[in-house]
Amino acid sequence: MFHRFFPSLLAALIAGCASVELPRLPGARDEPPAARVPAAPSADSGKLKPMPLRTFTVSTQCSFKDETGNFGRATVDVQDSKVRALAVELVMPRRGTCRYDLTQFRQTQALPSVELAGGRDCRIRMWEQGETITVSFANCPQHCNPASATDYVWPLLIDRPTGQCD
Repeated sequence: MFHRFFPSLLAALIAGCASVELPRLPGARDEPPAARVPAAPSADSGKLKPMPLRTFTVSTQCSFKDETGNFGRATVDVQDSKVRALAVELVMPRRGTCRYDLTQFRQTQALPSVELAGGRDCRIRMWEQGETITVSFANCPQHCNPASATDYVWPLLIDRPTGQCD
């Protein structure tokens, strides 16, 4: 029985090693297909346009508790991308607490996103995504006790219409 299938098996193995020359399309280049990147539509074509720079306004006093047990409270008041009040306390049980207060920061940017600087590399950034305002904290161990708690800080999300946060 093996002698009946052996020629077919041998032919299939040999065919699998053969290369096939594909016809070249007119105007084709010699670069590999993965290196070809489709050109992005130009702004003049009307398909893609740069996003307009817009200020945002949000005012809330909120508290939250997430499913992992982290909780906190925040007072955030931003008028036309100018921060007027900020006080955030984030508690990560068994990890530590982080506190951010506007008096310890200075606003360094309003557009395209709000940025507050507090120390060498410590930054708080705020931006708008639809109806959500995101407040992120980066490189701020001096505002956490213990300092390692900064590794567990997640961005604060504020629902602008309701003022709720998580």
